[in-house]
Amino acid sequence: MNSSVPPFRRIASNRLWTPAGVVRDPVVEVAPDGRILRVASHPDPDRLPLTEFYAGLLVPAFPDDYRAAFAALLAQRERPLEELLAALIPSDGALRGGALVVISGLDYAPLRLTDRAQIRLLVAGRGR
Repeated sequence: MNSSVPPFRRIASNRLWTPAGVVRDPVVEVAPDGRILRVASHPDPDRLPLTEFYAGLLVPAFPDDYRAAFAALLAQRERPLEELLAALIPSDGALRGGALVVISGLDYAPLRLTDRAQIRLLVAGRGR
């Protein structure tokens, strides 16, 4: 085993959704099972070494059937995304596992999905 490789992934994005609110310029350390180990903010998260950067909103604990869940969110895109995510993801498990996804193509001012919104799976869920 190479001791210089950390036992986690470091992922950065424009925003991170949590039940407590949206974190700007997040850098998260993610365990192999999808648990968020650490969250920090950094003014230039896309420039950190050994860090994957994804433009959009990171969302932990997303349902395993992420495509169907995302389609349901898109069907309600007139509602604020924070409200939709709060209804979809239980607040007691939001940083403990599940799928980690990034949602891109957002209107950031009101934080709403647009017609261009897309979802990408970053870490598969453990099943809920």
